[in-house]
Amino acid sequence: MKFFSNHKFCTAILLTAVCILLPVSAEKTKISGLYRYTLGNGLQLYVAENHAAPLVYIELAVKAGGIAQTPETTGVFHLYEHMMFEGDSRYPDGASMDRAVKDLGVTEQNATTNINVVNYFFTIPSDLLYKGLEFWSYAIREPALRTDELEAEKKVVISEIEGNMSDPGRIYSAGILSTLFPEYPWRLDPAGTPDLVRKATVDDLKVMLNKYYIPNNSALFVGGDVRHADVYEKVEKIYGSWKRGPDPWAVPNAPQLAAPFSGTEYRVMPSDQISSQTAVVSVIYRGPDAGTDQNSIYAATVFDELCDDPAGKFKAELLSCKDLQIPDADNIGEGYTPYRENGMISMTAQLRNPGENLPARAKIMAGLVSDKIIPGIIADKDAFTTRQFAQVKQTIKDYNIMRTETAEGLLSELQFWWVNTSPDFFFSYLDNLKKVRKSHIDAYLARYIVGKYPLVTVRVNPAVYEKQKQAFLDAGFVELTKDTAYWWNTEHNNTSGGAAK
Repeated sequence: MKFFSNHKFCTAILLTAVCILLPVSAEKTKISGLYRYTLGNGLQLYVAENHAAPLVYIELAVKAGGIAQTPETTGVFHLYEHMMFEGDSRYPDGASMDRAVKDLGVTEQNATTNINVVNYFFTIPSDLLYKGLEFWSYAIREPALRTDELEAEKKVVISEIEGNMSDPGRIYSAGILSTLFPEYPWRLDPAGTPDLVRKATVDDLKVMLNKYYIPNNSALFVGGDVRHADVYEKVEKIYGSWKRGPDPWAVPNAPQLAAPFSGTEYRVMPSDQISSQTAVVSVIYRGPDAGTDQNSIYAATVFDELCDDPAGKFKAELLSCKDLQIPDADNIGEGYTPYRENGMISMTAQLRNPGENLPARAKIMAGLVSDKIIPGIIADKDAFTTRQFAQVKQTIKDYNIMRTETAEGLLSELQFWWVNTSPDFFFSYLDNLKKVRKSHIDAYLARYIVGKYPLVTVRVNPAVYEKQKQAFLDAGFVELTKDTAYWWNTEHNNTSGGAAK
């Protein structure tokens, strides 16, 4: 993959024509220096003015990727990402595109294909703003898509997929996602399967391009040493002729299962990335989806920070359990992932002496969280003090300031919420966090954890695992390997042509 990185429109024809003819004015947002425009074709433009350095960040994002896939098209967005850099109507081949981007002061084009978004971005000198906007316009709207280049890129993409299949971290992640989201696991696999990538054609890419790569499903994020009105003028000139299409999300995706299990599920992952002196146990619940339950995000965010308090009820209860042998509060974590349709809540701890009855200790931790800690927090009206609430809300505010102090940081954060919720959610985020009370957290925990079956995972050093392998099997743990973790190697494999397991 060619990238480097560290994370209503008018419906009638007459009305559409009027929308295009009327002048567009900037909507100043609640954030200082951030402006919003919507072009007549539906393209959203966000401009962040920050004149600290003569640079400009340009990102074009499309609501696509894994979330837009079917069992037959898994990996097509990933493959298309590669093909975008192999020539377009302006630059006839990949070498020409490389030279053009280097002329912009960038060593390599950046792009990622993720679960909920495909995005293209770089930072260039601000006096090259027009050329930078123009570069992505040609690449996005008029790719060459030659059959010979497609066959070459297939080999690159398949090599990536097969290489990643041996990465313990990716095996673990694939195993969690395919287990927790068994109904539509392909929506969480933007990389794709080797067989489906091998079968993809130029026509397949064009179908995807025409459906999703349209202005009313995309947004431009531009920030740095620029003037918002000037950016809009240039964007209108370059992108204004981009033809809108039918809303690809007019019929929403069928939701992932809210309760995927009829009982607690157990997985174990031998990994040489884990020290023989510790094991990592995680208790993972199906969480709120940001696309349909935005109110829970506020409670989840505050609860995450409250759980980070070393003296707080969550960590104290886990540390007090002698069976777990957790070294200290720094070895405990809790977190929620606010994704559009695949929210997860994870509670994780590192345990010492993993050679001592590890499967049973993992079950003890899961029971402690589900049956004692969370119900106890709900039952105790004084579980969190006024001071703790004030402190965590200030921490969240400070972190948000640090994360968005640059134009790129601000726009990256905005892009995440544009994809998973809405820009308006982002603009009112801190104000709504201030309103979170204990009752909101109780309701969140009661809805998503109390009485729900979690996925319990153990990551352990292979040598330690081998000595307890039978104990794990007897305790109901399924081992995660490259043959069991990937959805297309298991019960859904009849689509991708893999061998049944």
